[in-house]
Amino acid sequence: MRCDLCDHDLATLDLPPSRWYREIRICTWCRAVVRVGLDGSIVRQGYSAWDLRWEAARTDMLPEPRRHAYGYFRRTLCGIERPDMSGSPFGMWGGEPDECPECTAEALAVDARWPEDRREDPGRTLLPASGPGPVHPSERDPLPDELGHPDVPLPEPRWSPHTRVLAERPTAPATDRHRTLGDGPSALRLPVCWAGYGIGLYRPYDGDGRTFAWLQAYPPDRVPPLDEARFTGDYAWFGETGEPLEHRTAVTDPIAAELARDGLRLPADFVALITRARLHRCLDRVGGGAWTDVSAAVPSPLDPADKMVAFLRDQQSCFVRYLYLHHSGRSAVVGSGRDFTVEWGVRYGPDGEVVAPPRPELFWTAPSTEVFAYRFLAEGSLIDAIEERARPAELDPEHLAYLAHYRSGAGGG
Repeated sequence: MRCDLCDHDLATLDLPPSRWYREIRICTWCRAVVRVGLDGSIVRQGYSAWDLRWEAARTDMLPEPRRHAYGYFRRTLCGIERPDMSGSPFGMWGGEPDECPECTAEALAVDARWPEDRREDPGRTLLPASGPGPVHPSERDPLPDELGHPDVPLPEPRWSPHTRVLAERPTAPATDRHRTLGDGPSALRLPVCWAGYGIGLYRPYDGDGRTFAWLQAYPPDRVPPLDEARFTGDYAWFGETGEPLEHRTAVTDPIAAELARDGLRLPADFVALITRARLHRCLDRVGGGAWTDVSAAVPSPLDPADKMVAFLRDQQSCFVRYLYLHHSGRSAVVGSGRDFTVEWGVRYGPDGEVVAPPRPELFWTAPSTEVFAYRFLAEGSLIDAIEERARPAELDPEHLAYLAHYRSGAGGG
């Protein structure tokens, strides 16, 4: 197949089919994007200006990938190729002063190849649909025996000494609305919340209380209790974690060295999550748009003797998770609706007035990286199962135990 704009060949991206398309083809000259739909239709996308067209590059194997535009086929526009490279679904590229000049030059060259008289074209259907496409399970109502149906019975969870979800809600501090990090007069007392998505009808996003865009701040009595003592940092519940990846230890080693100068260290379970082959980016795969993004340590806004390392943010950085390193040696996972890795800068209101930065706000989220990862993966897996209209018997026993707390009266939830 050839491009209808410039008559050059189209190349097919090495991507699996999705719920929206069967395949994507790219013109090798003008880089027009052509989508082959599940209904048999073939549609070429319309024109976009050079500084609005490209996604930022995403790879763990470049120190500043977002400076580069992703040019498809695991390459930047300037020609850098990495086996793990893709376009970031969370950030566009173009028009910023610190971006790669070679990518900018190539973006302008590609833009010049798009015919001037076709730039108002909103797109073109090259082949109409041959019939209705398949309906994704999430686009239909759940059947009576599928998750998400209000009358579907949930099997009794198989509680055992190895289940990390507690059958009964414990007393404080696990249900306390504040948790303390550190000791003595310098200890921090932080409000507790779990910023999460709704889990279907079992824990709906109801906007009750604090929200961060599509995330809701659920208090501790609205999330299932975990046996925190069973998490020892080995990720035994996850299975094989793999060996450390060299290009990931290249990320954590400089951070560890910098922290060591302040007498702090990265916990082993944090390093494992970021560097181990099977753990690396496991949160991204069920995160509903969240993505792993590890930044250099920054001072805590609550105590400059403490440090924070950002490691996971939602798709538009409306909520960022940090590893909080208290100068006492204690650590925890905290979250905030503010990105502390960038300067607030001078901002103006609608009448030209200078807007002061918001009051620093941190929420205690989990006592360790492993506990955070467990809950994040459990909830993400349940959301996926509901979307796919899975049946309760197909759930992992741990996830069934987690969901059981949202049955009426179950586990005190």
